[in-house]
Formats: sequence, C-alpha cells, structure tokens
Amino acid sequence: DRKLMILTPERAREPRGIDVRIGHEVTEIDPTAQTVTVRRLATGEMLIQPYTKLVIATGASAARPPIPGLALPGVFTLRALADGQRIFHYIAEAQPARAVIIGGGYIGVEVAEALRDRKLAVTLVEMLPQLLPNFDAEMVEEVAAHIAEQGVQVLTEQRVNAITDAGDHLQVVLANGETLPCELVIVATGVRPNRELAAAAGLKLGKTGAIWVDAHMRTSDPNIYAAGDCVEHYHIVLGENAWIPLATSANKGGRIAGDNISGNPATFPGIAGTAVVKVFDYTMSVTGVTEQQAVRSWKWGQAGEGIGTALVNAWEKAGYWPGAEKIAVKLVYAKATGRILGGQIAGKAGVNKRIDIIATALSVGMTVETLGMLDLSYAPPYSPTYDPVQVCANVAARGSE
Repeated sequence: DRKLMILTPERAREPRGIDVRIGHEVTEIDPTAQTVTVRRLATGEMLIQPYTKLVIATGASAARPPIPGLALPGVFTLRALADGQRIFHYIAEAQPARAVIIGGGYIGVEVAEALRDRKLAVTLVEMLPQLLPNFDAEMVEEVAAHIAEQGVQVLTEQRVNAITDAGDHLQVVLANGETLPCELVIVATGVRPNRELAAAAGLKLGKTGAIWVDAHMRTSDPNIYAAGDCVEHYHIVLGENAWIPLATSANKGGRIAGDNISGNPATFPGIAGTAVVKVFDYTMSVTGVTEQQAVRSWKWGQAGEGIGTALVNAWEKAGYWPGAEKIAVKLVYAKATGRILGGQIAGKAGVNKRIDIIATALSVGMTVETLGMLDLSYAPPYSPTYDPVQVCANVAARGSE
C-alpha cells in the first residue's frame, strides 16, 4: 500500500526537486573516475552517471541461512515492504492454517503476533536458549510465557535442518528429527549489511563487516559517504564500532551525511542501540549493553567481575491507581565508578519512554547515583514518587564502589 510509504517517488520529485530513478540498479562504483554504472532494469540499458559526491545507502538484506528449501513456494523472508506485500497476498490466496517462524528476535515475535491475529496456528523456532537474545534471560522469561499463553508454540534450542515439500503442505525438519507441518514459513534469522558495491570499489569495511565511516559519515574515500543499515557506528558504551541496524541511527546518519555534503559540518555522536518492541500485551525495551554483552566484551574484566547489575519490579504509576502495572527494570553498571552501561525494561505499561531516560543517562556518562536523584515528574496517574528507573538506580547505587 503506497499510503504506508513515508516518501513516494512523486513526492520526492515535485516538492523537493530530487531526480528519483526507480527501476535502476547501480552495478559498479569507480572512485577514480567518480562515476557509477547503472542498469535500467526495464530495458537492460547500461548508463554511466558521474558524481561529485556519492552517498551509499544500500541498507541491509534479510539473512538467508544455509537451509535447503528456502526457495519453495510458501517460504518467505521479511525485510522490506514488498516482502510484507508478498506474504499478505499469499495468505489471502493460499489461506494457510499453520505457520512456522524461524528466528525468535524482534521480527520473529512481531510476525508471531500478526499471524495469531489472523487465527493461524503458529510455531516459533529459535536455535538459542531464549527468545529475544538481545535481552538478558531473566528479562525474557515472563514475556516468553506470555507468548505461549497467546497460543504460540515456542521451541528454543532447536536448529532447523531443512524445509521440504510434502505435497499439500510444507514440513520444517528440525535437527532432532521432529517435523513441523505447515503451509507458511517465515524466515526471520536477522539481516546482513549490503556492502558488496562498497567492497568492490575498494572502500574500507569495518570489523563488523559493514561499511566503515567516520563521524562525518565519510567512507575511506573522501568523496563517498555512506549511511543507513549498511554502515557501522561508534558505540558510546563499548568505545568501538558496532553494527546495530536500526531506523533511528539510519535516519540520523543520512541527515549527517547530507549536512556535510551541503557544506554544513556535522558529526554523528554514536549509538547506544536503543530499541523497543511490542510483544502481544508486553513491551520490551533496551539500551546500551546487556549483562551478557558486557561480559562478552571483556572490557570490565575477563569474567565480567567489574560489572554490577540491579533488577527491580516496581509500579509504573502509583500502586493504588486503577490499572497500575508492575514493570521489570534492569540496569548494568561499572562497579568501580557507578557509570551506567545499559538498561532493559519489560512490562505491559509505561515501558517505551522510560528506556529513553536510561538512553539519555548513557549519552552523558551518568552514574547510578546521579540517575537515582534526577528530578523527574510525579503524579499518581503517571508514576510513583520514585520512578521505577530511579528505584533500580538506587538499588544499584548500594552495590557500586
């Protein structure tokens, strides 16, 4: 549906004066000649387009794991609007009764909800020990149980070996030999950066495999910029580049690139990986690093001995107020300094904007002591006198050195 598009080609051309050429594929970048080779898909005609400055915004593509059967009818990946349209039309035409989702990350759980809304029987398969692996395990337990309560069969620590055609239906074959009959398979095993054009042009790739850019969004060629899900960014907690493809950083990176190209110097301050996801009646949010990620980084001790954590369940508004819910808040911090390293929040209400408090604290290097004493607003319909984030921060402050 074109109404879902934030910017159509027509709106880009008319008010903004942008020469938009859809149906054209860039096949090669020549940094020396400062040209790109373009194929017009409708005719196959090849064109040479010169540039003064170039922006690579090739995004990311759905990861396709090495599973036999991905090309079978009824098997889909989900990344772009066109993918969603294909799935929508398939459901309308084939009327599937059963679906298997491979991958239990953000996309996987959101698709599970959408398919349950359409009354499909849904099985969600994740090869790791927990759903939503970008969160610590204890933050996911209640949400995973809630997903199961909504009629989704959840299978963790299960690897898919193949997808086969059984005639009138598909079968997802697990490594343990179990088969899952279905008529629809959604593969949601993550994404990968579209870096091929940049790599072929000799541009530097980062340690994550995405395109390297500096704080001005310049690549290793001073006349070529890159922005969006194809690039890695400086992580303000880890102190090194990371690839976390999110719409917020993609949008900001594009703006920074445009500002610099047009002569308005600007820098990208870095990312914290702040994200939020709706999971049926729950909301999950995260920023910075989780406890697992902090330990794996080795930046706070080889076994994470320099990491402190606090986890509380607190009222998101005054406990006596009608409809009040308890939410789980977890903070990760450096024991030696009390500096906040990350936060996670889960619950049915009051989650999505509270994570932004923690994200703001991260951006200025705030400690748990300072966060606990922030002058936040209070009124019984909206929060208790001590916000849940501050309750958690004060618990953490007692454990920091």
